[in-house]
Amino acid sequence: MPQPSSYLSRARLTWFTCAVLIVALLTSKFLLTVGMIALVALGLVRKDLKTVWRNFISNKTFLALTAIFFIVFISGLYSENMNYFSERLRIKLPFLLLPVALAGLPKFTDRQYFSLLYLLVVLLIISCIGVGVNYAMNFEAINYNIGRSGSIPTPISHIRFSLLVALAFFASIYLYYKNYYLKFTWEKYGLLACALFLLVFIHLLSVRSGILALYLAGFALILRYIFLTKRYIIGGIMALATATLPILAFQFSPGFRAQAYLMRHNYIEFFINKNVGEYSDTQRLASYQMAFEAAKSNPLIGVGTGDIKDATEAAYAIHYPTSAPKLPHNQFLFFYTATGLLGLFLFIIAFFTPLFHKKKYLDLLFLAFYTIVLTSFMVENTLETAIGTAFYMVFLLIMLNRESFDYPV
Repeated sequence: MPQPSSYLSRARLTWFTCAVLIVALLTSKFLLTVGMIALVALGLVRKDLKTVWRNFISNKTFLALTAIFFIVFISGLYSENMNYFSERLRIKLPFLLLPVALAGLPKFTDRQYFSLLYLLVVLLIISCIGVGVNYAMNFEAINYNIGRSGSIPTPISHIRFSLLVALAFFASIYLYYKNYYLKFTWEKYGLLACALFLLVFIHLLSVRSGILALYLAGFALILRYIFLTKRYIIGGIMALATATLPILAFQFSPGFRAQAYLMRHNYIEFFINKNVGEYSDTQRLASYQMAFEAAKSNPLIGVGTGDIKDATEAAYAIHYPTSAPKLPHNQFLFFYTATGLLGLFLFIIAFFTPLFHKKKYLDLLFLAFYTIVLTSFMVENTLETAIGTAFYMVFLLIMLNRESFDYPV
């Protein structure tokens, strides 16, 4: 049955807005904010908001995502630093607004969904070529910087960029698996070439968070393959082949090798010499320690999201007075320190609900995406930055939109 023209217009606008959001992740925080506002408007500026509300409250995934906002909000009731609390709450606003808006958005067709993934792959290929050219032109200086805990210059945070590279790699594989192409059938093989390029490039980039996310997602997909096919020997061979890639990278990538030596040096400095220094690894490990120290005063409900910065600084003043205080470089530890065991427990349930609701872990790309996000949570407080929250929410809602409701106009 033909769709009403107004429905089709909203569907195209929704696709365009999501395309803008993907571009904005690499180019503009302002455009990212505008795109999210536009998506909320597309979802909520409707004649029948009651229909949207009914479908929102009947969807466990949508409710779980908004719960993350309210976990933070409730912790403000016992926070004293309201300025810092309001900053944290503002960053979490997408968890409140976007799931509700999604309940009112038209559902993507497969072709619309695949084309957004295609856009992601093309953008990352172009960006990686630019990064690679700059690296080649400044090879010695950048390698020296890498050896001192620096990184190859990237358009956005090197950690977030590496996660996008990992996601684009799996998107390439997924699109090939789905037999997708824009116009010419040979594009499918171009996608395989893109996947190979991104696989090589992420090792050249030598950002450990991105490489770890790539491998963990790869192993998760191998386990999925074994679970679905029961082909244990083939799955074992795939796992073994995947495990050899870091060895090859160590041999052929100077940046990867420098990062490996640096990580070994940093762990010796922290655990044996008891020195934090200025390296990212030692500072990350110190932030873990100080998160537990700060949470000791109230392990059940935490110190409050508004007071986590002050509590962490107080812990540093006692244990590492010469080091610059850092918030926990781990999303789960951040929630534990701010909202205690109770808040952490609720956050874990809310975070994993989208993965397990309706067995979405069986979807190849959804499982890869969630493993990448989970990896980032282990080494960064991803959701405490606007770009980190946008990375998670934009791609999550694009994927969830395939199962959203169709509504009468």
